[in-house]
Amino acid sequence: FREHHTITFDLARKHGIACDAVQSGYLHATSRASVFDKLKVKSVYWKEQQGQQVEWLEGADVEALTGSSYFSRGVLYRSGGRVNPYLLTNGMISAAVARGAGVFGGTEALSLARSGARWRVVTAQGAVVADRVVFCTNAYPTAIVPKFTNNFYPLTAYALSTKPLPRAALDIIMPSRATLSEEPVDLNPFVIDEHGRIITSSIPSTARPDDAEWHFAKHLRWIHRTWPQTRDMKIELDNYWTGRVALRDIEFPGMFQLEPGVFGLMHFNAWGNLMAPLLGM
Repeated sequence: FREHHTITFDLARKHGIACDAVQSGYLHATSRASVFDKLKVKSVYWKEQQGQQVEWLEGADVEALTGSSYFSRGVLYRSGGRVNPYLLTNGMISAAVARGAGVFGGTEALSLARSGARWRVVTAQGAVVADRVVFCTNAYPTAIVPKFTNNFYPLTAYALSTKPLPRAALDIIMPSRATLSEEPVDLNPFVIDEHGRIITSSIPSTARPDDAEWHFAKHLRWIHRTWPQTRDMKIELDNYWTGRVALRDIEFPGMFQLEPGVFGLMHFNAWGNLMAPLLGM
């Protein structure tokens, strides 16, 4: 991890993947001195043991990055940033296919059985025999390997994107284009992408998880609180979607060998864009 914590950006450059991979920094911002002290203590490990570029910022320095006077303190991880994971994934698929890999993304595996010393995976369209089978199903396992259906905490999350912001809003909101995470509530990573859209996410209401307008209204209140100048600006919802996330009570991803040649690789606890390609390597 120390040597390859920029692997997401490195792969995008190496394979020419247009996936909005920008090292604009990752900022943990807060308005509380006590929270700032905890963030600084936590960051020492990443700086001294993992070689990250870490900066402790206060006052005007934080305001210059965020465009907001609401946050008085922050810890900036310079090597962080943003990426579009959908485009990164498809770019990696294209790079693999160009190098001879076969990819069948629309083909559900129906069963797994031994075939001599190897494994036979059966689908509705045909079968594949392989030395090794790796399950990367995360929160969407099937019953092929029952152990993978109950080894994580299923959690519903949502994400939303706005329509491209007006120029006046883009000049005010996160002019540094760093990814913003407010502490102590680290559930709303806040990004402005290459198209000038706000992308953010959180945990939905259990009573109305598919109510896009209600969830967007909560974020809009947060935006107006953080950047009061935006209250009269046109910020509109474009897309809202939900999905399942697989969490474990330990931070490191799950790596399993159930039988010789049958592996699991999943449960990245929100580190998927980095840890998945790193462990794949």
